[in-house]
Amino acid sequence: MSTDAPVDLRWSVVEPWDGVRVHGYFFIQHMFATHDAVRKTLPIFSGRLPEPVHVGESEFRLGRLVGLPAGIYLHGNGFLCLTQAQESEDHTSLNWRELLQPQDVWAALANAVAVSAAMHKPTAAMLRAGGALYFFAPTEEAMHKLMQALTPTEVGEAPLSSADVARVCLAT
Repeated sequence: MSTDAPVDLRWSVVEPWDGVRVHGYFFIQHMFATHDAVRKTLPIFSGRLPEPVHVGESEFRLGRLVGLPAGIYLHGNGFLCLTQAQESEDHTSLNWRELLQPQDVWAALANAVAVSAAMHKPTAAMLRAGGALYFFAPTEEAMHKLMQALTPTEVGEAPLSSADVARVCLAT
């Protein structure tokens, strides 16, 4: 158990968006080019950094869901589950609402659910996009929609990727 006092993170925006509270941190990517891999990937953190547990596409399962996050980091008493967004121009505090893709948000949430279930610890959904790092805090309604997407309707249904779950959530 860590005795370090929690550090407030400097989010650029904290706003509700489609049933999810979005925390966004925007930065100029080349400013972090020479930093170590964790600081480059999670630039909002200063001081003590989250510890990489899995980097690359490790598979995490919850029932039919097969989560493939880009990375898992130990932070405090839980994990940060990082999903990589589709390629886009750099996100800023002015354009993030237009550039943030609902498909990426739901995929990040699905990956975090799979990691939490597999690792038996609370897991935060994070998304890395061009010039942005996002943390998503879903509402109860959003979590209900996610759980409905994971509920099988027929015996022996095929596994679902986080992108498949995102498509189901967007359709409901």
